[in-house]
Amino acid sequence: MFTCASCGEQHTDGPSCSVCKLQYDFSCSGVTEVGFRKLGERKNTWRCLKCKSCLSPSPASSSPKTSQLDRMQEQLNNIALQLEPLARLMEDVKYIREELNSLKDSQEMLHHLFNSLSGKMDNLESRVLKVEKIAQDVPLLQADVAKIYQELETRDQWARANNIEIRGIPQKNNENLFEIAKNIGQLCKYPIKKEEINYIARIPTRLPNREKSIIISFHNRYTKEELVALARKSSELNLSNLGFNTSKNFYLNDHLTQRNKTLLSKAKTLAKERNFKYIWVKHSKIMGRKSDTSPIFFIQNEKDLLKID
Repeated sequence: MFTCASCGEQHTDGPSCSVCKLQYDFSCSGVTEVGFRKLGERKNTWRCLKCKSCLSPSPASSSPKTSQLDRMQEQLNNIALQLEPLARLMEDVKYIREELNSLKDSQEMLHHLFNSLSGKMDNLESRVLKVEKIAQDVPLLQADVAKIYQELETRDQWARANNIEIRGIPQKNNENLFEIAKNIGQLCKYPIKKEEINYIARIPTRLPNREKSIIISFHNRYTKEELVALARKSSELNLSNLGFNTSKNFYLNDHLTQRNKTLLSKAKTLAKERNFKYIWVKHSKIMGRKSDTSPIFFIQNEKDLLKID
């Protein structure tokens, strides 16, 4: 900072006179900042206006050519002083032009991005409309699938209508299943002839280390129904009566599908928890009854388990 020798105000920059050594701001010095910078090495010989007037020859002694040059220099200095704001303005214009070009590029990019997003939104909206249309059909499709599934389950169970499943009899090497069936018939007081049997075989179970069940398929459904009814009343279904060294019981039941076996197991568990008195199977159908005076209902699917309350 320095104090201008002319106006007495503080400034940060300005020329110093090579004669009087005083420093002036550019406004008081009579030269523009641009003009002063252009002097180059001549800045060291610059003189203030007072020193110039003192050292200048009198009008009588100065030549007309010198006076004209001084006036031209002064005019040039004034023009340069007037053009200085214009130069700054041109720099601002250049900056604004660069910003406008950048903004233009940004607008084009935004326009491209908007068009791209607009296309994607249209595509997404179209897909959402299709999904909504499909969603309206889902309940109907679910109902149809459930109906078909129930029909298949019913057919599968109907195909086992003539079958008895015997559980709890240990498997022996070289066992005679027809002989076992004959002995069971005697215990139930219902003689079973070999020619009444369509097929007899052991089937694997889902639980490891459990004896394979014996399936007896009869030619006549009523033979199977009568044998199951008598077996449920019999107290002779003990392994010791079949020649085994154990007094465990074995059981004759309707041959249920795996789905119905799971449904029966869930129904019995719920019945025990909620004090239901009866859950049983008859003609390969699961039935329930809360008490002796309650109505009987069928359990065909998971929804029917809600009836056990």
